[in-house]
Amino acid sequence: KDKAATAKLYRDNGYKVSFQSGGESDDAILHRFASFHWDRIDLSPLTLDNGETVDLKELLRSTREHAVPSWVEEGRRLGGLLMGVNAQAARPISLAKEWRPIAQKALRK
Repeated sequence: KDKAATAKLYRDNGYKVSFQSGGESDDAILHRFASFHWDRIDLSPLTLDNGETVDLKELLRSTREHAVPSWVEEGRRLGGLLMGVNAQAARPISLAKEWRPIAQKALRK
């Protein structure tokens, strides 16, 4: 929900990405990528922090990841598997909603 905090977490942990256009990865882009990794797949157009709207499929085609923290790689593999199984069962889910109680318990410790 907090785009700036999500983007900061990714940047601070070494996630690095570039685009063919040479543009910078603003908070909206990193937040959408994190949503892919941890919640759900959303291919709708993305509104950048500067108000520009971009086609997400085109953005993904022009994206190159240079550094991905291991926890992001492992999380997106597991998330992709879980989302795929649920899609095949015709029961799409929000991983963030399902993981919330576990995350809250972990943060309390």
